Amino acid sequence: MKFSTMAEAEPLHIKMILPPDGRQTRIDFFNDNTSKRPSAEWWQSISSLFRQGQKTRGANLEFFVSQLEKEGYSEKSRKSYLFMVKRFFEYFEGLEPRQISMGAIEDYNFEFFVSGRYSRSYQLQFINALSLYYKLTEGLDLNLKQLRKTGTLRS
Repeated sequence: MKFSTMAEAEPLHIKMILPPDGRQTRIDFFNDNTSKRPSAEWWQSISSLFRQGQKTRGANLEFFVSQLEKEGYSEKSRKSYLFMVKRFFEYFEGLEPRQISMGAIEDYNFEFFVSGRYSRSYQLQFINALSLYYKLTEGLDLNLKQLRKTGTLRS
């Protein structure tokens, strides 16, 4: 009778199945929830402090476009958002993005959108673009929901 050792044994063919996105996952056998990663908002707010020293005068549109690309926005959305934000900052030429007050944003909103020059959907797209700019490049979370919308009346 012949006994086989582990070295002589036939190797098992094990196929590793990766998740659809190709990333490896960490299996937590002990339900240890202490190793959670901080949220992306945390990093954006901290990293914006470091970016302030590197920033040149005016709006940082190149960085904004690269952040939109990292966030997964389509090329068409990136171009639209860039156009809207660029036109907004050209209107406030000479001011840094952090120097523009909410009152100035409300005045711009009224002049371009509420006065009837553009549609409500275009206005909402502008509000989203401006909010994203301040969030991604300045680390500020602007609440622009209170801006008067096209076609609404206030007493």
